[in-house]
Amino acid sequence: MKRILAIVVLVFILLTLLHFLYTAFTGGSKESLLAHLFLLMIVPAVFYVLQWVTNLIRRE
Repeated sequence: MKRILAIVVLVFILLTLLHFLYTAFTGGSKESLLAHLFLLMIVPAVFYVLQWVTNLIRRE
């Protein structure tokens, strides 16, 4: 389950990064660029916390 979730998160990060670059080079709005940067920072952090919590649950 963790492996599938990791692959999904990596694909999401890759697609977000590609869309961020496309938006940056085509002259997108500042709000759109900030939203992409927010997603690129928050999604890995949430994934890390999710892995940490599932690790704590499994130990008990």
